[in-house]
Amino acid sequence: MHINYDIFAFLLWNLKAVIFTLLLNLILTNCLLFGQDSNDWKLVKNPCGINVYVQKQCNIDIKKVKVVAKANANLSEVVSVIKDAENHKNWVFLNKEAFFVEETDDFNWKYYGQIDSPWPVSNRDFITNVKLVQDTSDFTITISSKSAPDFLPEKDGFVRIPYIDSRWTIYPINTDSVEISFELAADIGGKVPAWLVNLAVTKGPLLTMRGLLGELNEDRKNEIPDYIVDL
Repeated sequence: MHINYDIFAFLLWNLKAVIFTLLLNLILTNCLLFGQDSNDWKLVKNPCGINVYVQKQCNIDIKKVKVVAKANANLSEVVSVIKDAENHKNWVFLNKEAFFVEETDDFNWKYYGQIDSPWPVSNRDFITNVKLVQDTSDFTITISSKSAPDFLPEKDGFVRIPYIDSRWTIYPINTDSVEISFELAADIGGKVPAWLVNLAVTKGPLLTMRGLLGELNEDRKNEIPDYIVDL
């Protein structure tokens, strides 16, 4: 029997393509159904009352991180510290410099930050669009940041971080206490392998939360925002 190897090869190639497509659709479906489910958060540590969680992501190899803690402060006090960008170097992990590139109004601004990375990793910088929203029913505040890497030209000596998606959520408990949650997903760019980043992925958010709690315990005279509604 004569076998047409060209036809055989073509059919085999198409079969592989069909199998690959089915597998890809299955993976994407699982990501959409389960990848961002809050039940996927895994508690990995609880130092000094700060809960630290990680979550796998479908679109990036670096794990997403969430840290949650309670603080003796009201909503306005927390917002005043978070929006004091020039003071971030005193409490945000590895922050070298930070400022608002522009501020459209009290609820929308563009943020520029520099990261003083430990040797031998190159220093990073990033730009984000930030939006503050307060829920009118329960007064919860959300401050969301999305990367905008092309808004400013890249600077010499810094690797521009291509992707950041972070969120502060401040839940009022009573008039003088809140629960604070900080979530971070990022691709730091450059040639640092994801497995190496994942080894220390919780360190930055954890120390940033500790820094924020320390700032809230300080007797600082921040300007209290009058556009935030407290309990």
